[in-house]
Amino acid sequence: MDQVSIVPIGLPNFTMRRIDYLIVGQGLAGSALAWDLIQRGKSVVVFDEPGSNRSSAISAGLFNPITGRVMTKTWRADILFPYLNNFYAHAEAVTKRKFFHPLPIYRPFLSAEEMQQWKKKSQSEEVKNFLLAFHDAPSFVDLVHNDFGGIEIALSGYLNVTSWMTAVRDHLISLNSYKSERFDESQLVVDEDVCYQDLIAAQIIFCNGVFCLQTKWFHWIPLKPLKGETLQVRISIGRDKIFSRGVFLVPSTDEEIYTVGSTYVHPPFSEGPTQAGRDDMSQKLQVLVRPSFEIVHQDWGIRPTTPDRKPILGAHPANKNVIIFNGLGTKGVSLAPYFAHQLADWLEGKGDLLTEVNINRFKALYSG
Repeated sequence: MDQVSIVPIGLPNFTMRRIDYLIVGQGLAGSALAWDLIQRGKSVVVFDEPGSNRSSAISAGLFNPITGRVMTKTWRADILFPYLNNFYAHAEAVTKRKFFHPLPIYRPFLSAEEMQQWKKKSQSEEVKNFLLAFHDAPSFVDLVHNDFGGIEIALSGYLNVTSWMTAVRDHLISLNSYKSERFDESQLVVDEDVCYQDLIAAQIIFCNGVFCLQTKWFHWIPLKPLKGETLQVRISIGRDKIFSRGVFLVPSTDEEIYTVGSTYVHPPFSEGPTQAGRDDMSQKLQVLVRPSFEIVHQDWGIRPTTPDRKPILGAHPANKNVIIFNGLGTKGVSLAPYFAHQLADWLEGKGDLLTEVNINRFKALYSG
């Protein structure tokens, strides 16, 4: 990184540190982008307050290519899921940490009709690459309620999000590329370069979730907060599969503790965990699993979502040096790696952003 001597009129000399990119926020978006840029040999400094990453910190980290009430292949799954598997596995190898856990998801059918529909669908080109097994009769009967069988989903699993973000943070610290402090926008100067404190960068990238709405740059984007609550439960159910229907049950670092989630509450909502959320998840878990369980903790966070459920990437309409990477919503673990890569390519002039995620789709909302 270059050291640049600056001599303002009437002030003593001081040294600025030149880097390629400033990144604000080290949740799932900021972690993936910082990692990708560093692998390209770029210099970054990330500003982050770990305590503010509530949506990432409480996330169970589930990634699942077959989602929704009617179980359909998620958007761009054919690209996103092979990519995320390579991305996190490579990051594990570099950091020598364990945080990536590919596991099949077992999802019970709710009716004989649904089972028959999936019997046909399981042979289709659309989903067959994401199906590990089709069960037309009850399976794992000591563990889950599934009178009509179910499907086992491939290219699925969970990311220990806290361990992943800690690994990235430690790597950043080793490179003198991490600041554990609140980013003070009043100190930001944007001209041909971006200046902040003792740093000069080519561009600044906001990856700070719903806090992006508090900036003067991106307060206008249609980012919507979505509250989610999770439970941690003690249960004996094995760790070779993830069970999901109504709620998911994801292993943790403790062999007896699993994360259960999640609720989806649109504004207005109260901060903090609620009894309603606890009751809702507990009841759904009882419907899903057979073993008894004990609730040991409840937590909550706020996810940044968009009206079309697609991320937001690209430059501010009036300043090409101010960039956003946001709006990952409930699928941050699966979306972050691929779109961090696409954004990094775009920053290097190696391609255009996908129209579906480009911030330009909301440009009409910007009033200057």
